[in-house]
Amino acid sequence: MENKDFIFKQDWKNDGMLKWHNAKTIALYMQLCNARNTCDLSKYDMFCAFSNEQFEQNRKTIRPLREGEKYVAFGTGVYGTRDGIEKYLAFSRSISKRITEECDPQEVYCYEYNNYESCIAYDGDVDAIRLVADYWGWDTAKRIKRFSAFYPVESLISDNHR
Repeated sequence: MENKDFIFKQDWKNDGMLKWHNAKTIALYMQLCNARNTCDLSKYDMFCAFSNEQFEQNRKTIRPLREGEKYVAFGTGVYGTRDGIEKYLAFSRSISKRITEECDPQEVYCYEYNNYESCIAYDGDVDAIRLVADYWGWDTAKRIKRFSAFYPVESLISDNHR
């Protein structure tokens, strides 16, 4: 009988990137992340602007402000209405919920290990393991089989999470 377990290892012919077989949830994880990362911000009364000119132009892509309403800065050049940002955050939380319920933490770690190029990163897999902890918590992160783990999980947990 053929083994259908998720298997993974470092590929030294590819600078130590992880190579895997029999992933069951990576495609879904990528699909969910893509849905969140490429959503139409105007649907949430949000827009991007990196100059005054862009701000003036792009604010026209969302509904006009109501009496007394002001734009809210979301960060990284994103602006919108307070209710629009709240709707976007609810959408983003729904994506995160699906990831935690439907995706495998080890598979997500492997995908993000490669995504963050952890094999050549100055701090190893810190970004990948923190992302796993953000979704599933530090107890799950402690059970992940890690590569390029320059820091033990315990040293990454702030006092607020202990």
